[in-house]
Amino acid sequence: MKNLINQIAELKAGRTLAQLKSDDIKLYYKVKGLASELSELKAEANGNLIIKADLVEYRNLVIWILRNKVNYRGYLNLNDTMKVILSEVENGKIIYKTKRGIKGIIVNLAKNAGLENVEANLRAANGLSVLDLSYGNSILEAYAQHRLTVLMN
Repeated sequence: MKNLINQIAELKAGRTLAQLKSDDIKLYYKVKGLASELSELKAEANGNLIIKADLVEYRNLVIWILRNKVNYRGYLNLNDTMKVILSEVENGKIIYKTKRGIKGIIVNLAKNAGLENVEANLRAANGLSVLDLSYGNSILEAYAQHRLTVLMN
């Protein structure tokens, strides 16, 4: 951590980020990247991990996201998806930098877990294997479009 602090100080050489941005844009983004790494290391050192209590706090939001955004033609198994999200949080050691960032992390986790569940159920229900490509398959093409829409919003 001290190495990152020293490296940032060296690169900045007494200049503010605004000065750096106007002087050398590449150096500015390098400093921003290092600062982001440093804040993540600090968060990990402080024990800023998402825990089950955070999931309980955002439970209603997660269910709403899964039912209204992720679900595709009823293929979502809510119970299985919630178990996957819980196991990710309990085993994954997911770090957050600020308390405000927890909500976004949990929403993204729910979207990804839900989409994986929907795709697995869709493929199983239609006799498709993981090796079947979506190109030329109207069912998988429609799902791929749904997946992109969910991930982009």
